[in-house]
Amino acid sequence: MKKKIFILFLWLLLPQVLLAKVNAVVVHQTNGTKTVFLLADAPVVTYSGNTLVLRTATKEASMPVEGIENVTFEDYSVPTLIDEATITSDGILFRQLAAGSEVRIYTVDGKTVSTLKADSSGVVALDLSALPKGVLIIRTPDTTIKVNN
Repeated sequence: MKKKIFILFLWLLLPQVLLAKVNAVVVHQTNGTKTVFLLADAPVVTYSGNTLVLRTATKEASMPVEGIENVTFEDYSVPTLIDEATITSDGILFRQLAAGSEVRIYTVDGKTVSTLKADSSGVVALDLSALPKGVLIIRTPDTTIKVNN
């Protein structure tokens, strides 16, 4: 039954893929999380029990089917550090994060200094003055940067 539903799903989306300029499949979950797989990475979709699994050579994501809001094919622009972070007078402003995703700050010896969560619009404002001086490692779900504070 699941195979039939999935094949019907792909058949219904085929015109959208053929007529539009798309480069990614995006899974939108009910909790607001978006999981993006670039079509150039040849994602493979399988089911394991009641779980949808997407896999490429470098990435894998699994999610319960009931937690999926929809799946779209999109012209996805891969965010770069310049798209995601802006240096401000107070620190660093991270944008385009999934709501609730974490930004973690570490010292060079691996100790966690702070953990911040993105607000509902996917923004985290990091105040560098509140952090220890020296080299810090800042990790978002997609990017890791080194900052000399």
